[in-house]
Amino acid sequence: MARAILAEFASPEALAAAIRRLRGDAHARLEAYVPYPAPEVEEALDRPRSRLPLVVFAAGATAAVLAYGLQWLLVAHLYPIDVGGRPPHFPLAFVIITFEMTILFASLTAVAGVLVLGRLVRLTDEVQGTDGFESATGDRFWLEVSPRDAGLDEPATRATLAELGALRVVGAGETGGAP
Repeated sequence: MARAILAEFASPEALAAAIRRLRGDAHARLEAYVPYPAPEVEEALDRPRSRLPLVVFAAGATAAVLAYGLQWLLVAHLYPIDVGGRPPHFPLAFVIITFEMTILFASLTAVAGVLVLGRLVRLTDEVQGTDGFESATGDRFWLEVSPRDAGLDEPATRATLAELGALRVVGAGETGGAP
C-alpha cells in the first residue's frame, strides 16, 4: 500500500502556492496542517461548506417534534387528566421539555459530527509518526498528498513539491528521513 507524501513549508504563503499548483495538476486529496489559522491556505484548499449545521438543525427539529408529540400523546390523548381546570392539551406546559430535548439532541449531534468529520475518533495515524511533524503545532506548515489521490505520481509529485520550495518531502510515517 502506498503512503501519503508529506511536504514541510516555512510559510503559509508557500504552502498555499503549493496547494494551488497541485490542484492545478489534478490533485484532489490534499490536507494541510498549520500551527495557526491561515486564511490563504483555507482559500487554496477550496473546501465546500460543511453540512454539519444542517444536520444539527435537523436533529434539533426532529427532537422538538418528537418531544412535543410524545407529551401530547401521553398527556392529552391517552391519559387526559383535569388539573387546575386546564385543558388536557395546554401547549405552555410542553415548552420546557420540548426546548430541553431540542438542545440536548442538537448538541449531541454537533459533538458526534465534529468527532466524525474531524476524524478525531482515531487515536493516531501514520502522518503523526513522521519525524519532525510535531513542528506543525509550532512554526511549520505541512501538506499531505493522499495515496488515494487519482493524480498521484509519486516521483513527479515529490519533484514538484521540492521545486515549489518544500523544506523537505517525506513519506508518511518515515523516521530518520533526510531533509
